Amino acid sequence: MRKNSIRLYLTAFLAFGSLFVAGLVADQTVSANRFYSGLVGGSPYTQDWSTLGNLNTNDDWDNIVSIQGFRGDGLTSSTGTDPQTIVADGHSTPLDVNVNQTNPDTFTTSGVTEFEITDPTVALKGSGTADAPHLMIYLNTQPCPVTKSISIRYNLRDLDGTARDAVMPVALQYRIGSTGNFINVPAGFVADATDPNTATKVTPVFVNLPPVIIGHPEVEIRIITANAAGTDEWVGVDDIEVGCYFTTAATVSAGGRVMTAEGNGISRARVTATDVNTLQTRFAVTNQFGYFSFDELDAGQVFLFSVSHRKFDFTNHTQAVQMNESTKGLIFYADAPSQFKSSSRGFGNKLPTKK
Repeated sequence: MRKNSIRLYLTAFLAFGSLFVAGLVADQTVSANRFYSGLVGGSPYTQDWSTLGNLNTNDDWDNIVSIQGFRGDGLTSSTGTDPQTIVADGHSTPLDVNVNQTNPDTFTTSGVTEFEITDPTVALKGSGTADAPHLMIYLNTQPCPVTKSISIRYNLRDLDGTARDAVMPVALQYRIGSTGNFINVPAGFVADATDPNTATKVTPVFVNLPPVIIGHPEVEIRIITANAAGTDEWVGVDDIEVGCYFTTAATVSAGGRVMTAEGNGISRARVTATDVNTLQTRFAVTNQFGYFSFDELDAGQVFLFSVSHRKFDFTNHTQAVQMNESTKGLIFYADAPSQFKSSSRGFGNKLPTKK
């Protein structure tokens, strides 16, 4: 009798142990992708979906670091809900991605979808089932010093080229830790990311996140839309970048030097600074030592800096710089002078005049 009791105890213990281990494995499978990427100054977290093959199986995000997509079932019960009002946790809703799709105009399964089009992206679209589809980004902000700030930028792309014209709002939210409600970032809200009859609209989002998120091992950022009142359209979430930068000022400055191949300053070179978002262009002319500067450039924007000179050629004449902080390190080197101006070098010397 005692041996039978021991066998029963052992059987129960082993069965319980098996269930316990299975539970741990299952939990690890669900959370394997919930890795919180560390934000270190100068090394932003980026995702532009250009590496095809990382998303190969429906609803499987294991090959994508620190991002997951969720369908958002039941997060709202009505159509046309402002996603800013949806703050409840969505991790209990189905993990979602429809992979390897090629036609946003005809693919009708809503939620989160990977489109392998000319410029690949992952997109969101609501429905009666996918009430509030969203992307989650998992970050560890402990490596970011409190003297800096954390910014996020991404592009919202209208992928629907049909006559559908639903209002497609997209909200940006965050929370500290892995539980509780989300907090809206009003500056990141886009009221309508799509237009009818075209799939060309791109809405850039650039936001400095609240300083309170710095210094935490778990910070979650959510980009979320909701089931529209009309026929929903696909909105791509592309070119994601989250970084730890010096972005405390509303404006920054940029400067540098234009030089010959030998390192001599070139005077009277024309340098342009173009904001790629607004296409506004400003000009500066180098001084006698080749130095130039621009003040009051919008912080966080990408600028194209280009140089030209009537006496010098520049093979590398343009630099693209994201102006998260002021810099004086823009350097342009001229090629060998053109044949016509071979007698002119250095500090803007004039060509010899005829006698």
